[in-house]
Amino acid sequence: MDKRDFLHEIIEPIENLDVNFKLFEDSGSYISNHWHNSLEIIYLISGDLQVNMEGSTYNLKANDCIIINSGIIHSTRCIYENTAILLQIPLSFLNKYIPDCKDSYFDFKVNINDYNYETNLAKIKTILKDMKEIKITSPQAGNLRFTGLLFEFLFQIYTNFRIPIGDKNTINSPLELSKFEPVLEYTKLNYKNSISINEIAKIAHLQPEYFCRKFKQYMGQTYLEYLNDVRISYIYRDLINTNNTLCSILESHGFTNNKLFYKLFRKKFNCTPKEIRKKLI
Repeated sequence: MDKRDFLHEIIEPIENLDVNFKLFEDSGSYISNHWHNSLEIIYLISGDLQVNMEGSTYNLKANDCIIINSGIIHSTRCIYENTAILLQIPLSFLNKYIPDCKDSYFDFKVNINDYNYETNLAKIKTILKDMKEIKITSPQAGNLRFTGLLFEFLFQIYTNFRIPIGDKNTINSPLELSKFEPVLEYTKLNYKNSISINEIAKIAHLQPEYFCRKFKQYMGQTYLEYLNDVRISYIYRDLINTNNTLCSILESHGFTNNKLFYKLFRKKFNCTPKEIRKKLI
């Protein structure tokens, strides 16, 4: 799995399991706004990771853990290398096994200085580490053990980290977001080209003005801002992982306005592309 390719995922079962579980390494990336039709848990093993969601920025360090609910628009940035455990549980699976799932929001940020909270979060981390060990060693009947851990994980988050959805009025429903799935997929495939509002509105089967209004409402940015953000995510990846010149990188990812690029890049990362590369030396 290359996390840098993710814009929006529909998680599918793998290896006879109903969830996606990976141990991944990130050499440096910026992932533009996206969402999942799943509950996503990121447990950072080493390095750092910046997660932006719901107007807040979370700077994760080694041994930090974050949970991202289905339908929550978020972006991530890895400045240096990191390794992390990724667990994604499809919404269909949650609805099947978690009582009142549609009325639930899960959060690892509640009462963070509370002893009981820290104890319960430690249980979550232990489960994730045990899952990782099973995936690495592939013991006999490992899937049975993994499945047992998965249900223990669900029990823990439901018992200790559930918030009634009435207390969280910012969650987008899958039905509301589904109309933009073709938009994000089309953008992913065609971001190197010029995409007009009329063109992308047709993909969503909406009138241009209505599309613009709804896209900003749900994504928190205009479509043009999103399109440039996608381009910047690929440019950032190449800045980190290649020695190509900036001009060639911009050209390969469809960014024709250099002045605008520098303005957006500095605003987003508070530094220049050259300074990003210097940090890696």
